Amino acid sequence: MNKRHFQLAATLLASLALSASPVLADSQTNQANAAATQQATTTTTDQAKADQNKTDQASSQSSSASQSSQTDQKTTKPETKVVKINLKNYLRQKPTVVQLKKTVTLYKNSALTKKAQTASKGTHYLVSKLTKNKDGVPVLKLHNGKYVAAKKSDLAAVKPYQNPKQYHQIHYTRVKPYGKVGYTVKRGYEGIKTYLIMKRLGTYNGYNMYNTATWYAVRNFQARNHLKVTGNVDQATWTKLGLGKKLFKQIDSYTAPLGAQAWQGRKAHIEAMIRHAYKYLGHPYLVGSSSMTRYGTDCSGLVIQSLYAGGISPVPVSAIGHAHPGNEWNSRNLWADKKLKWVPYSRRRRGDLVFYYQPGTRTIWHVAIYLGNNMVIESWPPRIMVQPISNSQRNVIAGIKRPFI
Repeated sequence: MNKRHFQLAATLLASLALSASPVLADSQTNQANAAATQQATTTTTDQAKADQNKTDQASSQSSSASQSSQTDQKTTKPETKVVKINLKNYLRQKPTVVQLKKTVTLYKNSALTKKAQTASKGTHYLVSKLTKNKDGVPVLKLHNGKYVAAKKSDLAAVKPYQNPKQYHQIHYTRVKPYGKVGYTVKRGYEGIKTYLIMKRLGTYNGYNMYNTATWYAVRNFQARNHLKVTGNVDQATWTKLGLGKKLFKQIDSYTAPLGAQAWQGRKAHIEAMIRHAYKYLGHPYLVGSSSMTRYGTDCSGLVIQSLYAGGISPVPVSAIGHAHPGNEWNSRNLWADKKLKWVPYSRRRRGDLVFYYQPGTRTIWHVAIYLGNNMVIESWPPRIMVQPISNSQRNVIAGIKRPFI
């Protein structure tokens, strides 16, 4: 290499060195800037995280406070007023009858919140049941549907009138019908329904027993009116006869209204029986009949309905069964009834039943209600009337039975 070539090479190297210095400087600068940026970014991120942590902590504290507040609200409830009931101040067993010691309020509901009426001191009530309302207060439901607190200071249990257990028990509500209501009338039947059927068909001859003539008359009527021909009178035939659809069952279901209250004594029940008997006075004697007071009865039919009015149902003898074949002599069944107390004739009293033998026999054939002073009310042909205890028609007295002890 000559001198000239050496100088050129040296110059070239110097140029390269000068051009590389700015690049190196820029690289260092860039590295420094990048480091600064990274540091700044890191600082910013750390700051953001710190801020976020503070926010989360504040949010958590706020949420905790809110939950705590809600918990406090749930925990804090209005205080329920507890009513303390001293059961010693209330009746513990259901009484049959109560009498008010003072004026009290009767309610429409057991909660005792809806007033019904004010009841005066001394008033008696028949009780249906003893229960407790939702507050635990013992409450009586009365037979009239009203309610009253069973407080001993307001009312007292009263012993009702009742016969000894071996005799017919006194009913404190209206006696219910005993037997089938709405029975079909057939041959051999007696009673009010038979009487009305025979009167309508023109077969009544003074004795209301469903006889063969009536049976044929019914068959002919059914054939003419396109009814099932049976000769028996059911609801459809009865209605077609024009006897009144409802009456077919009303005659059977009738029992005399109760004429004495549970808290009234023996005398009140006897008078209820006799009052009802007088309602039939003057009506015709009708065999096997024992129903509404606008119709007649026979002797035992009068006694049955009168006993109902006093609160006695002498089952198995009943007003419904009385019209059925075989029951026309219910006077005999009543005489044989051990639940009616026998008493000596010399001790007879108002309200007793007087039984008679058929003359020349020992067979019971009549019964009457004793009124006192040797007088009776009875159903004897041709009508219901008041007569001496003994007369020329029935004078052989078998004995006395006492329904109300």
